[in-house]
Amino acid sequence: MKVKYLDKSSPKLILFLALVPVILILAALGAIYYNADIATYKVLFLTAIFLTIFVAFFLFLSVICIIYAYNKRDLGSTFNNITRMSLDFVKPFINVILLFSKKNKDFIRKIYIDVNNIIVSNSNKKYDAEKILLLLPHCLQNSDCKLKVAGSIKNCKRCGKCCIGSILNICDEFKTAVEIVTGGTAARNTVKLKKPSAIIAVACERDMASGIADIKTVPVFGLLNKRPNGPCFNTWVDVNELRNILDKIIKK
Repeated sequence: MKVKYLDKSSPKLILFLALVPVILILAALGAIYYNADIATYKVLFLTAIFLTIFVAFFLFLSVICIIYAYNKRDLGSTFNNITRMSLDFVKPFINVILLFSKKNKDFIRKIYIDVNNIIVSNSNKKYDAEKILLLLPHCLQNSDCKLKVAGSIKNCKRCGKCCIGSILNICDEFKTAVEIVTGGTAARNTVKLKKPSAIIAVACERDMASGIADIKTVPVFGLLNKRPNGPCFNTWVDVNELRNILDKIIKK
């Protein structure tokens, strides 16, 4: 689809507009460097120290709060909200750790997912069944199946060779919406289209942590898939655990 109001010069203009604030900031820093006296440097240095202490203090409190929530799990409404804010505050630091960590990435992500699930569970909110969206990864489908179920869930014949048929039976029972998606972008687009009040997502640690972080306006309960054959190939999920989650959050 052709965009009406953009021409060939538009990318250059956008790049220029993006560079303007960067150039202004660098110019301001350069002016401070060449014109500031010792007193100015001291003020800047002390400001940097206080900001570092402030961030470190709240980071420490947030980590303590998350550890407490992770161990206790049964939280009151006030502490549940504090834990949610703590998780949001810690999130950028988690991303930095994941960038430099070669090992234990999934372990760190799993803690993040578990704490998120604790927060969602302790909110004790109930939702209309038709406003709950179940998102499934396409790797749950048996690799030998020739049917296209991603984006076309009704094509599933429920033959029993994978867990999708059992999941569909549960969704029919509870009358909840379900979609099979091919990746994070498809999942986000489905959420925008369906506009659910709550989401139950099945995925691996990486995709789950990324999805929870991106979808901020809708509570997401993450259910990790099992990968006995390796990632993205003939995975499965505990359907009884899924049933228990639905039973807990659906309005009776």
